[in-house]
Amino acid sequence: MKKYNLFIVLISLLTISCEDFLDRDPLDKITDVQMSFTAKEMELYANKYYGNFPTLSGFDYGPYERDNASDNLVSGAYNYDAQISGTITVPSSGGGWNWEMLRGLNFFIENYHKSPDPITQTAPYIGEIYFWRAWFYYDKLKQFGDLPWINKALDANSEALYDGRISRSIITDSILADLDKATLLLPEKESAIAGRLHKDAALLFQSRVALYEGCWEKYHDGTPFGVQNAKPDKYFRIATEAAKTIIDKEIYKIEPVDGDKEKGYWKLFNQTDLSANKEVLLWKKYDMSLGVYNNSQNIWGVSDNNTGVSKYMVNSYLCTDGKPISISPLYQGDDLIENEVKDRDPRLAQTIFLKGEPRVIINGQVSGYFTLPDMTYDSRLRNTTGYQLAKGCDPSAVHEGGYITASIIFRYAEVLCNYAEAKAELEECTQSDLDLSVNQLRERVGMPYMTVNVGFNDPDWDFPELSPLLNEIRRERRIEFACEGYRFDDLMRWAAVRLIKRPMIGAKMKQFADVKDEFKPVLDPEAIPVNEKGYIAPHWNSPAKNGWKFDENKNWLKPLPSNELVLNSNLKQNPGY
Repeated sequence: MKKYNLFIVLISLLTISCEDFLDRDPLDKITDVQMSFTAKEMELYANKYYGNFPTLSGFDYGPYERDNASDNLVSGAYNYDAQISGTITVPSSGGGWNWEMLRGLNFFIENYHKSPDPITQTAPYIGEIYFWRAWFYYDKLKQFGDLPWINKALDANSEALYDGRISRSIITDSILADLDKATLLLPEKESAIAGRLHKDAALLFQSRVALYEGCWEKYHDGTPFGVQNAKPDKYFRIATEAAKTIIDKEIYKIEPVDGDKEKGYWKLFNQTDLSANKEVLLWKKYDMSLGVYNNSQNIWGVSDNNTGVSKYMVNSYLCTDGKPISISPLYQGDDLIENEVKDRDPRLAQTIFLKGEPRVIINGQVSGYFTLPDMTYDSRLRNTTGYQLAKGCDPSAVHEGGYITASIIFRYAEVLCNYAEAKAELEECTQSDLDLSVNQLRERVGMPYMTVNVGFNDPDWDFPELSPLLNEIRRERRIEFACEGYRFDDLMRWAAVRLIKRPMIGAKMKQFADVKDEFKPVLDPEAIPVNEKGYIAPHWNSPAKNGWKFDENKNWLKPLPSNELVLNSNLKQNPGY
């Protein structure tokens, strides 16, 4: 019966495409006119889109750079991210408003039915293209909100080029519909070609999209950025269902690498091969012999953009009694980083460098240990906060002059966090739901389980207006995905303006000033900015001294470029610009 239903749906998809074919643009205006759309040609066609995945060039820069623009990592540059800093202006052109990728995707969707090969061979690649169209539109949705919906390969004379923008909720529904098709057409993980998309990757992405839109519609409601007749629960329901479908398969598992609860979380991000890892849904392999390598996982834990882990992120980790530092008797203060990590969630000590840890390992032999953060470099590679990122920095990751550490694209931990958060937003989260989801993450590192009644009140909760349970689920998400590039999107969908606008700070400076002779003498330690309480303050001498100048009347979205508004009078600028 399942095979029969699949056949009927596939025939329906093909029929729809045949109808669209009658209205498509002339083939002589398409560069791929000679394609016969064999399964092999489809595979090659789809390959080019895999470069859109955020693969590694560093956990504190590159594709993960937007954690720098949040309250996880602190860049030394005042206007590093113009949207967050409030310095963004209307561009004359560009600015992310680029639709070239969409044309190629739509051309494929309009023409895949021409294939001489059976649907059993071509379905995976058709599913991939539907996934990539969803990926393209989700990226644009986060940047600009309302969008034109274009589902045909347009040429320069197409009237649809002058369409206006439609509600983001309709765009989201269209994205989710594409992901429904992708899920139907893609193979199960166990039968998918290694490194290629499969059903579970599409389901995870669907839960991500739905959770984002549900939160956006809920927390931006009543503002110029909200949606008329918002239905956030509809999207929370989709997010839970997509995540639960993956959970119910019982093929993924959260477990420390090598069974090591002390370092197993850290080791997850320093593997060269993840094919046997039960948490990873999709990853990219690097191979020096093929000239495919990354310059991430660097042994320094600093970046091109002068970055450091923020004090706010460090403070978010619970103590080993399951309580926050504001009320736990286990917390030993923050005069020394070594004291800060004692009796804390083990993920903290696996996220930042600690004194005495191996920093360089060559041929299995330690040739250097971490002593002090690299705050005195005069180059772009400088730590800004005193907390130096260790997550993703493998001392032995150097191989023949390059790096081949595997890049995680989708992991099961996100499925669990998405599920728990969406259930809590629906006010349906039970203890069983927590045990099925976020408590699996705590089990990996030996932390006490989260309870549905939480059991404490934290005076420093990030979201005091929300329920204790939602606060703790959001805390768990922040800790689990620290510096992996999720935080910016989370702050935007939660409309977390207070957190965005906080002044960025790092560790207490005195602990480093007392040993200043050990610093590299490139930059005078006394030149490192410090606030009135003695904490390192990277923006102390900039307009962001008291926090980012984020404008909540406009900076939730980017502006459309001015030339597009001139070319198409049906396009309207985003609020505030």
